[in-house]
Amino acid sequence: MWPFSKPNQDNPLPTIKVGDLIIKWDKSVGCWEFEIDGIHYDLIHNPVFDPQIIDELPKIRQWINALEAEIDKAIAEQLDGWCEWDGKKDLFSIDVSCLLEKDQVDVSYSGNEKWGDLGVNIVITDGKIVDVYSGD
Repeated sequence: MWPFSKPNQDNPLPTIKVGDLIIKWDKSVGCWEFEIDGIHYDLIHNPVFDPQIIDELPKIRQWINALEAEIDKAIAEQLDGWCEWDGKKDLFSIDVSCLLEKDQVDVSYSGNEKWGDLGVNIVITDGKIVDVYSGD
């Protein structure tokens, strides 16, 4: 190997620190990931992370709290015909890819073993549910 060649090295994953928050790039999926208060957040297919997203996160929690009854109704409708729902759900993750541009998030919910690998997504724009879909 001529004098200009280097041995192959694994590149470290890009990491950003905003205050105490660590944000990591997952190259296998192509997204930024971070967790706050047990909630997993994703910024998908965007190689640039804008720290302003962190400042916008409190309103997402407000939206979810305000829309709780509508979210439960939407989940019940999505699960109808697939399984009986006992009213329990787990917030799996929140995709914030469109938060700054469209004031939009995609909230993913999972459930217990009755749900199997089915997940229900609620798309919220400016505090209103604009789409609901499910899949595995």
